[in-house]
Amino acid sequence: MGPFIMNPEGVGRIFVPLAGLADGPFPEHYEPIESPVANPLHPQQSNNPVVKRYTTGMDKYGTVEQGFTVVCTTYRLTEHYHYWTKNNPMNVQLVPEPFVEIPNELAGELSIKGGDRVKVSSARATYIAKAMVTHRIRPMTIDGKKVYQIGIPIHWGYRGIQEDEGKTARTAANLLSPTVTDPNAYTPEFKGFLVKLEKA
Repeated sequence: MGPFIMNPEGVGRIFVPLAGLADGPFPEHYEPIESPVANPLHPQQSNNPVVKRYTTGMDKYGTVEQGFTVVCTTYRLTEHYHYWTKNNPMNVQLVPEPFVEIPNELAGELSIKGGDRVKVSSARATYIAKAMVTHRIRPMTIDGKKVYQIGIPIHWGYRGIQEDEGKTARTAANLLSPTVTDPNAYTPEFKGFLVKLEKA
């Protein structure tokens, strides 16, 4: 078995045959719809020209010029399985509430300490949770620029053990992310998008 299990031949391709990539025939690197830098390969066409963009009122995109300078990613936690196990008492005891994982250096620049409430804003929504200041996420240098990244677990929404205890219903982290679909795999592009970060 080759590593490229989605291709019938099981190996990577340099050139796409008649059926294959929607943006072929040659593979290309494109930046996400919301990126802090232009595509170094061809800055005039940073985003995939055949990506699926939706047109509802929530389908707005942020730019660095609008002040969205921090890259945000969503992820899952070991203690939770998607949104379900926030209704399992033992898992809620391990991770009782949402948080925003912030690199130590960015937290220092914004005078944020662990446990402070922070507001994350995208072009689509805002999200408020406690800060978890960490050394795990480090600044990146992309095209000569320092770029910060933060992380938000996706497991909290409007219902769950903690929410039903009388706490305020929470906004799902996925409301921050853009609805953009990769033209080849039809996978949503919510693993990298731009936000603003501030103390709440």
